[in-house]
Amino acid sequence: MNKNKDIDRLLDFADNEGNIDLQEVERLLDSEDGMEAWQEMEDLEEAANRTMGRMPDIDKEWEALKTRVNPKRRFHIWKAVAVAAAAVVAIFIISNVDWSEKETNPEVAALEEIIDKKEAEQAKHVETTATAQTVSIHKKRVEVPAGETRSLTLPDGTEVWLNAKSTLVYPESFGKKVRRVALYGEAYFKVKRDQRHPFVIHTRNVDTRVLGTEFNVRSYDANDTHVTLVKGLVEVSTTYNKVNIERNQDASLDGGKLVVADVNPKDYTSWREGVMYFDNASLRTILQQLGAWYDMNIVCNDSRLLDHHFHFIFSKDDSVEEAVNLLNSSSNLDIKVDGNTILIEK
Repeated sequence: MNKNKDIDRLLDFADNEGNIDLQEVERLLDSEDGMEAWQEMEDLEEAANRTMGRMPDIDKEWEALKTRVNPKRRFHIWKAVAVAAAAVVAIFIISNVDWSEKETNPEVAALEEIIDKKEAEQAKHVETTATAQTVSIHKKRVEVPAGETRSLTLPDGTEVWLNAKSTLVYPESFGKKVRRVALYGEAYFKVKRDQRHPFVIHTRNVDTRVLGTEFNVRSYDANDTHVTLVKGLVEVSTTYNKVNIERNQDASLDGGKLVVADVNPKDYTSWREGVMYFDNASLRTILQQLGAWYDMNIVCNDSRLLDHHFHFIFSKDDSVEEAVNLLNSSSNLDIKVDGNTILIEK
């Protein structure tokens, strides 16, 4: 079965175009690839229409996008190029953190200290923090540069996918009680189930504890922290409160406290498939993701724009200029690329 051809036929059926009958549709949907493609298209359309009502006719924009996107990914972005929403007041300037082998990101260094302390306490059964910090724990650090993603398998068999500008720190061998890792940035976890050894992800402001499940963690910025569950059950905690989230739920920070909302997980996990998809996301969130992927600094001089919300999608195969032009075309913003800076003027 030719996957791309079948996907195009499903697109024709969805658009009421071409000579395709119900029997052919049934045959396509009987295949795993065809059914998966159809579900993706339904999910994206539902998300795009959720807060806006039915989208306007954007055939022209879709056709322009199709010519630039890898055909293998075409079905993931079914007519989801979109439009803008509401506004609140703020000023937004981001300078993307950079680090190298010789100079560790301070955020990562702080997370490494957590691993050192926790693992030392566990391994040596010490009682004081001071003693724990004197014990040396052998750790590994995986850093992903801008414009790339990376996957790895941890010592316990857990699979991890890391997004751009992300760092994962973990012990060479897990302790006898708890499996601990530290994350800066964004990662998707498929945790190997082990009821006797909980798996804990430490970020700058939340801890996520599971026994075995699949979920996404995003923590580039304290104001944009999300734990999104794909299946199973997850416990998320801060200094102030603790929540349990179930499948298709997301835990985020609001005023330092965790709040839970029902979501479509694909809104948070599509980056693994080469697509950056934002369903009614704030401009802050979109700009952070653009900056991380393209290794750009972001400057927004208009204080009215920070909390504008958008439905926006772009392929990671796009250049930064193409992504910015797409955002401009689906909004009333005036965004420019100036050297290593994305500048928002309106």
